[in-house]
Amino acid sequence: MRTPARDLLRPVLAPVALGAALAALGGWLWWEWWAPPPTGKVYETSVGPTWYPDPFDPGITRDFNATATFVVVGFGLALVLGLASGWLARNRAVPGLAAVGVASLVGAAVMTLVGLAQSPPDPQDRAGEVAIGTVLPGNLEIGGWTPYLAWPVGALLGYLVVMLALKPTSLSGGSPRPAPLSSAPGPQG
Repeated sequence: MRTPARDLLRPVLAPVALGAALAALGGWLWWEWWAPPPTGKVYETSVGPTWYPDPFDPGITRDFNATATFVVVGFGLALVLGLASGWLARNRAVPGLAAVGVASLVGAAVMTLVGLAQSPPDPQDRAGEVAIGTVLPGNLEIGGWTPYLAWPVGALLGYLVVMLALKPTSLSGGSPRPAPLSSAPGPQG
């Protein structure tokens, strides 16, 4: 016997679980694609010991690459999440939409945590504890808050595509109504 609560189980819980699983994979892919971390040295500056990537320009490029990689991997996996969630929630569009929104936020957080857990710690935090000239590995980081939008945007886009692609009968769960018969004559010729 099916109950309303049981009918909501698949379109609500499945996207959140799928989002967490895809995000864990995404965090690992993010690290693997970006690794190995760039190296740098601790220099004496007017503000105290400071870590800079060595060489400087490729090190800064690697920082951008970390953010760009997060966006590319996150958006792709979020798109898969949205497509799958749309299919699972095809008969429950509104609860499914809420679930895919929550799942995308969970996905962004889990991917960030898994990726950063594999990274060395921030070398600037250790700069004051080591000798000047010490070589330290860089760390994985995200520049700004906008890259985190890759998950919600990708998931909602995938969800929207599925919802718009489905026939209205698959959304309502019923059969289509027959077109009313017209008494107007058909086209001549």
